[in-house]
Amino acid sequence: MGTVEYATLACHDCGLETQHQLAYAGRLLVVTTCTRCGNSIERDVRERYLRDLRHRVTSKPGRMLRRFRRHPVSFAGSLPRTTVLKPWELLDEIRLVWTAAADARRRQDDGRRRV
Repeated sequence: MGTVEYATLACHDCGLETQHQLAYAGRLLVVTTCTRCGNSIERDVRERYLRDLRHRVTSKPGRMLRRFRRHPVSFAGSLPRTTVLKPWELLDEIRLVWTAAADARRRQDDGRRRV
C-alpha cells in the first residue's frame, strides 16, 4: 500500500484530535484515515502520481550509482531482495492511487446526487 505514517490530526467527523494513518504513494499523500472513527479522505492524485513516477524512474540509475559509491557492500547485498520486491511495491502504489481516485470520484458523485 505504499508508505504508511501516523500523525495526530483533528478529525473532521469525530471532532477530536486523534491519530490518523497517512498513506503515501511515492512522495504524494493519497489517503488520510482516522484511526478512531475510520473516516477517510481520499485524493485523486493520478496525474501527479504519473509525473512523480516518471521522475522517480528516470532518476533511479543516478540514485543507485550514488548508493553504490557510498556503500558498495550493503548495496550489493540488498540488490537481490530489492530487485524482487520493487515491482510488488510499485503495484501496491498503483493500486492505492487508483482505488483512492475511484473512492474520491464516488464520494464526489454521491455529494452531487444529495444536493
